[in-house]
Amino acid sequence: MTTFSLRDTPAPPTSAGSGSLAPVRVHHDLARGGLLDLERLAVLAATLPAASIEHNVGAVPAVLPGGVAPQSSLTPPEIVRSIDTNGCWMVLKNVEQDPEYAALLDACLDALEPQLTASEGRSVLREGFVFLSAPGSVTPTHIDPEHNVLLQVSGTKTMCIGRFPTDADRDLQAERLHSGEHRNLESAAVDVTDYPLGPGDGVYVPVHAPHVVRNGPAPSISLSVTWRTRRTLREGSVLSLNARLRRRGLPTAAPGAGARDHVLQAVERGLRLPDKLRARRT
Repeated sequence: MTTFSLRDTPAPPTSAGSGSLAPVRVHHDLARGGLLDLERLAVLAATLPAASIEHNVGAVPAVLPGGVAPQSSLTPPEIVRSIDTNGCWMVLKNVEQDPEYAALLDACLDALEPQLTASEGRSVLREGFVFLSAPGSVTPTHIDPEHNVLLQVSGTKTMCIGRFPTDADRDLQAERLHSGEHRNLESAAVDVTDYPLGPGDGVYVPVHAPHVVRNGPAPSISLSVTWRTRRTLREGSVLSLNARLRRRGLPTAAPGAGARDHVLQAVERGLRLPDKLRARRT
């Protein structure tokens, strides 16, 4: 049975939204082997759909707007098996598509969610990601739309988590993400704190917290367990709506206003309905 313990006290809930939470260091007893062994991960890489696999060379700058980086000519299973020498960075997305990894994801989040985001209620969407990084790889500065705990399984890396210079900067970048633009940011975060991670270490990364990841001198395997709540989904809808309004020069309202967010979420869903209908016809 996998166990977890928090090394920091989670920030108390506020009315400012999910992104107001602070990073929390985590200890776990996941070990390399079994589902997180390279050969088993190579099998997973061979069975996941192409859309669930992302890879590029690992030697990229800390700020890489748009996320465009050179790719290896190796196949995904070959990248996994030679991660110690190929210079690549890879993520296997939505590993819960495999029933064994779905069970692992649930075991992790059944333990972690109540300790970190109990005030938001149970998750309504859970997703798992496995990162494989060659020595010296960099994951450029970016944000994510969900609660995330990165669990280091083998090798070392440093998670560098900061903040945006202003709330307006944060809202604008989050709007870009929720309107379909790339997760990578155009500038570095400020007030960055480094979280060194070795096997057995982990860190909770709050929603929309800007962060960059620097791999150590050995190949690395990490498991990212993520979840969204009704609150984060509402916030995402409000941010997506704000992006539409901003493009038309109309006023916007930051998420976090409770009843108003419910109304704005319904409006945003209504605006998306024609796009969904068109997609079904094609």
